[in-house]
Amino acid sequence: MTVTEQRVLQSREDTYVGGLDGLRAIAVAAVVVFHFAPTVLPAGFLGVDVFFVVSGFLISRLVTSEIERSGAVSLRTFWARRARRLLPALVTVTVVVLCAAAISFSKSEIHDLRAQALGTLFYCANWVIIFAKGNYFSTLGRPSPFLHMWTLAVEEQFYLVLPLALFAARRVVVRHPFRTATIALVGAIASTVWMGVLVSPTGDPTRAYLGSDSHAMSLLVGVALGVLAGAGRPWTSITGWMRSNAAAARAAPLLAAGSLVAIVVTMRVTRDRTIALYRGGFLVFALLCAVLIAVVVTMPAAPLARLLRTPALVAIGLRSYSLYLWHWPVRVFVTPRPGLDGVALFVVRLAISIVLAELSFRFVEQPFRVGAVARRSGSRGAVGYFAALTVVAVVLVTTVAAPKPLPPSDLTKLKSLSGNNIPKALRVDLFGDSTALVFGYGGALRARELGISVGGDAQLGCGIVQTDHVTGGRVLPHVKECDGWQARWRASMRNDPDARLALMAGAWEALDQQTAFGIVRFGTTAWTDLIARSMRTALETLIADGRTVYLFDVPCYGAGSANDPMPERSDPRRIAALNEIFANVARSIPKVRIVDWRTLVCPDGHRVESVGGVHLWQPDDQHLTFAGAVVVWRWWLPQLRSTP
Repeated sequence: MTVTEQRVLQSREDTYVGGLDGLRAIAVAAVVVFHFAPTVLPAGFLGVDVFFVVSGFLISRLVTSEIERSGAVSLRTFWARRARRLLPALVTVTVVVLCAAAISFSKSEIHDLRAQALGTLFYCANWVIIFAKGNYFSTLGRPSPFLHMWTLAVEEQFYLVLPLALFAARRVVVRHPFRTATIALVGAIASTVWMGVLVSPTGDPTRAYLGSDSHAMSLLVGVALGVLAGAGRPWTSITGWMRSNAAAARAAPLLAAGSLVAIVVTMRVTRDRTIALYRGGFLVFALLCAVLIAVVVTMPAAPLARLLRTPALVAIGLRSYSLYLWHWPVRVFVTPRPGLDGVALFVVRLAISIVLAELSFRFVEQPFRVGAVARRSGSRGAVGYFAALTVVAVVLVTTVAAPKPLPPSDLTKLKSLSGNNIPKALRVDLFGDSTALVFGYGGALRARELGISVGGDAQLGCGIVQTDHVTGGRVLPHVKECDGWQARWRASMRNDPDARLALMAGAWEALDQQTAFGIVRFGTTAWTDLIARSMRTALETLIADGRTVYLFDVPCYGAGSANDPMPERSDPRRIAALNEIFANVARSIPKVRIVDWRTLVCPDGHRVESVGGVHLWQPDDQHLTFAGAVVVWRWWLPQLRSTP
């Protein structure tokens, strides 16, 4: 689409500014890099806030201009324009993603898609995520392909409320634009304060980040600027002064360039857990974006404004909506595999995203926005298309994407899957954390084929160290359901006196630990002693009735998913220290044997992604796939059967 064609889309009062499309290009590029290579741009998610400020500016300028010109707002026209712009591409992505998920997702991965898809279609995805009751197994697989739709929900809720608010206050908007802008800025400050109240330095920032109330500051900063731009005389006066005053004409481009540098640097040096962002940082970032927008709009001849409206950046900016819609599902469905990781994976994901975005832009967005469909049927075509595909999506979410039963959250619920009725099945009871649970569940799914029956007591989030855990500066509270584990283990052993016993742990022990006396950090004697005492307690509990206990050593974990990384788990020094502690404790206790499964999954200290063509690891880099668990069972069972 050419710049000339884009101008046709704007009202005469809403002059097109190519530099804003260049700014959109930078924003979407930051988000894509963050999702595809998070270590390169740890706070690339701030590109979303760039979008928010730009959207707040453009929409409020458009509505204010209409009020200034006619004294009213045509809500029907406004929302019809938004429908043509947003709905066709959104519903197309939703249907395609649902079909792809139905083909390739596991039960646990597809479990929550119904709510997420409906939240996407009805623009409440952010609140669906906030209020959804988390289930750990839903995070073991790939993340939701609709996870990024929260931003569109926030914007659409804004599009619904803003014209109503400006219309209700139309007299103030026209007569006192500075007062209106001030009210918007006060709202931005209130949203910032509320975000600070909601967030905790060591807690989960999801509610504060995704809430329409707590993450409104960027949109409201854009509104403050847009109201001034749309009101006529104030903006004209400011623009004239900036262009005629020599000092202002020299300072403004430098200020804009400095703001852009600050924006990029912030994306590079902060991350999603940087508490300063939630305590005013998002507001400061939005103000930097506003400064940049103001200069680009008022001084189009400035060097930075000319740079931002270069054809390549404008082309990317015009396709930024499609690229944003498609890139995250591509990241979810195109996963690492042997020969496809690192730079190669990034390039493949980016290429697929660009192709899908271009197809969507040309054959979905443009026809309904300015093409043949728009000319023949206007907004009715877009609404009709949305309605038709929404029906298809609803059919999909009630059939192939309907919630499936999740795997059990502990091994005590595996009786229906295990080989209780298999003649001469080898009974194996596993104890430990979620790594043991996934390993046991994978074996139980193929119990008849493996000739085993699986039980025990392995639960989600239950390490052998019963403390709060610390990762990346945040505290992960101890799961209260883990309390009383010794009594549960003893009860499990009494109920199954002939089973072989195995312990698999280490994922939580690899982290620093928060005790009543402070944080116990890796590398200290206190950390080593805490892990050793906890392991000794666990092993002594299991050998109490005289049976041999098989202790799995700790494999070389990955760093975790991009959405919830735990880099401590991929630190080879921590893994080596854990294995040394485990080995020392095992040597001091009779009837404990080490299962050295690192020789299978981490030969020479380097983790293998697949064995015999079977991918071993879940996308979180720390749990086996169910098929990978079977590979490990096949490796271990001959050793287990050969020992008394």
